[in-house]
This record gives sequence, structure tokens and C-alpha cells, in this order.
Amino acid sequence: MRRAFVLFGASLALGAALPLVLPVGRPAQRLRVASENSCLGAARVPAHIAPLPHFSRAVGEEGRVRIVAIGSSSTEGVGASSPAENYPSQLREMLAKALPAEAIEVVNLGVGGETAAETAARLREEIPRLHPDLVLWQVGANDGITGVPPEKYEATLRDALDFLKKTDTDVVLVGMQWTRRLAALPNYLPIRDVTARVARDAGVALVSRYDAMRQYGGAAGREEFTGPDHLHLNDKGYRCLAEQIAVTLSHAIDDNVISRVSSAQRLDRNPARSKPLD
Repeated sequence: MRRAFVLFGASLALGAALPLVLPVGRPAQRLRVASENSCLGAARVPAHIAPLPHFSRAVGEEGRVRIVAIGSSSTEGVGASSPAENYPSQLREMLAKALPAEAIEVVNLGVGGETAAETAARLREEIPRLHPDLVLWQVGANDGITGVPPEKYEATLRDALDFLKKTDTDVVLVGMQWTRRLAALPNYLPIRDVTARVARDAGVALVSRYDAMRQYGGAAGREEFTGPDHLHLNDKGYRCLAEQIAVTLSHAIDDNVISRVSSAQRLDRNPARSKPLD
């Protein structure tokens, strides 16, 4: 029997809870993932949530989902101990626990070092060819590091999102990472703020990776989610990023899909499966 897409909430283990920014009147939903103790704060990190109608339809009706993860080194997986530990691979494993393994496809199109303009050029070629239900675009960090003017970055981001809206695919922006060294760069916070503003204006979901990593780092008292270069994520960092994206997807999925899936899950309950942590 086909396993259901099961949703749940994780309790906050690190520091004080931060409010999750959700549209008024939209109930919070949760995605069942086997959460690491060090990542439990992901469910409460502020994020901009927007509906994902194409992703929801694929989950609820079609039974097959194609996700394209595109961006720079954080998508490619630089710093991970193996390709299986990058965030797209870990995200797929999380989603596959709730769906048949063949139902979730995550295509990793990460290329280390790219700026938003370089990734936007690839988007225009790859997205029409692949026809995904969802695009996860990790963006902004290299623009902040290399000093791309915020107004130029904003124009690139808005233009690319306009293009993606015409391709009948949903989009989630994955924001910039946080380290103390990166946060001190003069162009870094302006690029972060532009990303948040454009996401709100365009009505697309944003995964606030900067806020999550800053919260984790403050609670732990050290930057334990990056490698020796204090820039690229390590396996734990990629795990927490995958969890944060999974939680964002669960908040954005259509309520009607939630109801159908919850009903199917009750009919196909297996006590041996993982239980909610809350």
C-alpha cells in the first residue's frame, strides 16, 4: 500500500522560540522528518511562507514529484563528506520516508561559486527542459561575498522569478548562510535584506538560513555547522538545512492535500514507523 505524506511538528530544543511568519488565517502544518537534536529549532525560525500549488498537486494527486535544487556551493554540497550528505540528497531521503521511494526526485544542479546572475542564466535553460514541480533556488551568498551591487542583484532576482512564474513551477528561495565572518562583510546584509524583500513582493517562500544558523550558533556558542573554512557547510549543516526546507514545504503545502494525506495515513498506520517528536 502506498505510504502517506505524513506531517508533524518538532519541538524547539535550542534557545527561545522565534515566531514563524505565516500568512494570516493559514494553519501551520508540519512535515514528519527524523529530526536531529541539534536541528530542532528549524521549525520555529522565521520564514516567508507562500502557497505551492504545483508541488501540492504533485504530492496529492499525481504521486510523483520532481524537485530541482539549483544554486552554488551550498547546493552542490561543497564541504560534505560525500554526495549523499549534501542537502538535496538528505532532503530527498526525508521526503522519501513519507512517499514511495520512486515518487520523489530531487535533481541537484548546484555549481560552486555562482552568483545569482550566473544561476539565473542556467535556470532559463534547465527549468523548461526538466519541467519540475518545485524549484529550490539557493541564492545570494556569493553576491554578498563578491560585492555585487544590491540593486543589480535585485534586478536579476526579480527578472528570474518573473521568468519562473511563467513556467508553471513553484519556487522556494533558500537564503544565505550565516557565519560571523560573513555577517561582517559590508555587502552581505544588504543582499540578505534584498532577498527577503523580493520574496515578499513576488509571493514566493523563503527559507531563512541566515536566521537559522545564527540561532544555532548562538545556542551552541560556536559555529559547528560549517567546515574549517568557516564558509561551506559540513554534514550537520547540510542536515539542518534540509530539515529547515522540509519544514518550510510542510507549512506551504495545500490544506486540502493535508486532509487527504492525513486520512490516508490513518488507514495505513504502521506502529513501527517513526513517531512525532512533539
